[in-house]
Amino acid sequence: MRLILERSILAAVLFLMMLPATAHHSRAIYDQERTVTIEGVVTSYEWTNPHVYLYVESQDDSGDAVVWELEGNVTTIMRRLGWSRDTFAQGDRVIAKANPSRDSTRMMAYLESVERAGITFAGRSALIDRSEASRPRADDLSGIWDIPVTSWIRQFSEPLSWPLTASGAEGAGAYDDLTMNPQIECTPRTAPWLMIFTGVHKIQVDDSSISILTEYNTVERTVHMNLTSHDGAAVTHQGHSIGWWEGDVLVVDTTHFTDHRSGNARGVRSGSQKHLVERFELNPDRTNLTYRFELDDPEYLAAPVTGELQAAYRPDLDFVPVTCNPEAARRFTGN
Repeated sequence: MRLILERSILAAVLFLMMLPATAHHSRAIYDQERTVTIEGVVTSYEWTNPHVYLYVESQDDSGDAVVWELEGNVTTIMRRLGWSRDTFAQGDRVIAKANPSRDSTRMMAYLESVERAGITFAGRSALIDRSEASRPRADDLSGIWDIPVTSWIRQFSEPLSWPLTASGAEGAGAYDDLTMNPQIECTPRTAPWLMIFTGVHKIQVDDSSISILTEYNTVERTVHMNLTSHDGAAVTHQGHSIGWWEGDVLVVDTTHFTDHRSGNARGVRSGSQKHLVERFELNPDRTNLTYRFELDDPEYLAAPVTGELQAAYRPDLDFVPVTCNPEAARRFTGN
């Protein structure tokens, strides 16, 4: 994704000064510059959301037995990588490659791959086949759309250059991902972060409304095509959306968001003044759509943030809503 940020230099400097030393990213607990190889025996395998876990008993450098907690991805992504709830069983001998915890006293790692009986199972969504050679063409915006892993993830997960107001910088500076992350309680992201999060989305188009569904956290957004204002709308987690067509471009205008601890980006609050404009447009070859957004929230953002990404049309993929498990979510954040 190419994320274009309108910066306020003073606000950005203030934000950086107030940042704590720890990174605001759940996977920051892992050293993704290092890969370790773990050979051992499976002691437990948990097919849970938001993340799958594989436990492997191995030996440390002293020859003592240790059990590694290996974190995978959400079940829908793992399933598309060839995994299932029955892929591993207690007693299986495996060879895993993973990024270890930055804390050497914690036997935790983020999975890259696992080999069992000569078969390798990838652990990262970046390895899902997204080749375009024989991909079908979309008739319109309806259908299944796949968001790939791209560089935009860091922009929302570690918004170091975002233009923040003093209130925005204060909240970001006080944020602790291990205790304040809303996902610990399975609270969904809000748009636009929700829309650009890696995974599968489903769009359903009707005359009076358009539904945008997200697998992760089982979120459904309704765009009211028969309304021209937000007058009288209720304040909700995903806000109130109205839409219209500008030629072949769907324009979605959303306000009336509830306050959210990380409603604009990780650690960046959102409030009642949050205003989001999104545009959805099929590309000329009709195998992708371009998603563009403009995010404004004067209470916490010193200037609007705009960005865009490509989503691939993938009618071959099943849409499987993911129900978040709070206990597994707390483990994901290291709690």
